[in-house]
Amino acid sequence: LRANAAVYAANRALLLEALPRLGFTDIVPADGAFYLYCDVSHWTGDSLAFAGEMLDDIAVAVTPGIDFDLRRGRHFIRISYAGATADMREAVRRRAGRSRIASA
Repeated sequence: LRANAAVYAANRALLLEALPRLGFTDIVPADGAFYLYCDVSHWTGDSLAFAGEMLDDIAVAVTPGIDFDLRRGRHFIRISYAGATADMREAVRRRAGRSRIASA
């Protein structure tokens, strides 16, 4: 359990450092969960389409905010960091080199 918690803490730190450089500047504080909730309203008003573009374009899966909040969720995505650190690094690398996904 402690080993998993340490990996998740490292992944959280990695993403909190990298995501602002990728344009994800408004991140809801992650207190006790295994995910980050990120505002994408400066790119889109449709988090479902945004999540689909990420999956199609760079093979990185995120969850659209509408799965959690039908009223405001269209402006947010949820990014899980409950995985391998190498996978987190690869997702960051792919997002940094994206081809079609809207950017600020």
